[in-house]
Amino acid sequence: MDHNADLHRLHREAIQAAKAYMGEPAWGTVGFTLLILAAILGTLGSFAMGWINVWLALPVYALLTYMSYTPLHEAAHGNIHGDRDGLRWLNAACGMAMAPWIIVPYASHKLEHFTHHRHTNQPGKDPDFIVQGMGGGPWSFLKTILQFLWVQNSFFPRHHWGSASTLDRTIYVLELTVSLGWRVAFAASVSQPGTVPLIVIGYLIGATFTAYWFAYRPHLPYATAARYQNTNSMLVPTWLKPLEWLWLGQNLHSIHHLFPRVPFYRYHALHRDIEPTMRAHGTPMIGIFSRQPIPAATDTPVTQP
Repeated sequence: MDHNADLHRLHREAIQAAKAYMGEPAWGTVGFTLLILAAILGTLGSFAMGWINVWLALPVYALLTYMSYTPLHEAAHGNIHGDRDGLRWLNAACGMAMAPWIIVPYASHKLEHFTHHRHTNQPGKDPDFIVQGMGGGPWSFLKTILQFLWVQNSFFPRHHWGSASTLDRTIYVLELTVSLGWRVAFAASVSQPGTVPLIVIGYLIGATFTAYWFAYRPHLPYATAARYQNTNSMLVPTWLKPLEWLWLGQNLHSIHHLFPRVPFYRYHALHRDIEPTMRAHGTPMIGIFSRQPIPAATDTPVTQP
């Protein structure tokens, strides 16, 4: 059989496999959103009351900051309501509930993120391409983090403000106001030692983890824009399986770029179903830390976290 024809057949089969995992409301993401919201409010409230100190609150808050991006990301793709148009309000509610914690406005993130998907790994077109600077040494790493956060918050006014409706502009301003306002109010009203480091350093750690593992590492080495090859499958070694849930599926970010409407908690199942197809198309299958190729015969089994 012709090689190209075989690849096309495998691609069609992958599409059919992916359809089994998309379209239904993502109630798992809704539950996860509520869990994160309760955990953040509980952590900050416990700190404010003096029940926990900054050394406990800060790492928990940093982890929750990272986790808050996943429901926002899912909402940006419409994965929470799926094919149920009547649940679009729930999709937006989950996105806006998470946006203030990661400081990425939900309404504008959809525009930035869809541009990233449309032009993945293309310099000058992919707004997320800037994160490739994280590999240029410590100073470049820190500078890139700040630049990346700026891009996330400035993309809408720089590229869409002129054509946006008054409502869209108002929502953008309100989202930024809430994101920054609650931090100012918290710092002004809580007198516990470490309040400012908690909300500043904790946020920056969580945002850095997000940028590194959600944007930078999945796309290294930024060498191609080809659909099956522009994003990595980062396979986790056996000893780390109990903690694989920390990545929330993003170690298999390749699945998301192939089929963005598949909810994050379905990535592992779909990856198992279509891994031969992905390998045939040249999807990088690498060790999550070593970044070395892992041949099919010696792959660490990819299991649902």
